[in-house]
Amino acid sequence: MVSKISFALAMLAAVIVENSDRSHAAEVARSDIPVAYGLLLDGKDAVYGQLVCHIHAPCQLIDNQDTHVQLSVTIESTQRLSGEVSTQCGELDCSFSSGSASAKLEGAAGGERSRQFKLYAGKDAAITKDLVYRTRMGIGQILFLFGNQ
Repeated sequence: MVSKISFALAMLAAVIVENSDRSHAAEVARSDIPVAYGLLLDGKDAVYGQLVCHIHAPCQLIDNQDTHVQLSVTIESTQRLSGEVSTQCGELDCSFSSGSASAKLEGAAGGERSRQFKLYAGKDAAITKDLVYRTRMGIGQILFLFGNQ
């Protein structure tokens, strides 16, 4: 699993570096950001790629009709790299550590341009959360590398 993560991160970095723009003035005027992603689900082939996503709009990164796997991100701010990530893992319900199918994408200004989210089996359908510790089975992770703005 560690070699899959290292390979996916290396591929993401290569894609971002290869396709990044050199002009700072052009980047400031743009309302989009390159997003490299990797989805690593246990027992399945890694899915990775890159898209240019528009700010304040949902960006569908993966929408596989055969497996019903979906991954999307909505970026609200490039300065603080904030927004939301949501996923569906097909026949197997999956969720983030919160038990929800979506998670906040948060970061500090000038901080790291990569993010990593762990995925767990099942999801909570209830609106309220019980204050009980529950062991959750990890089933994979999502890796992001965002281009510079």
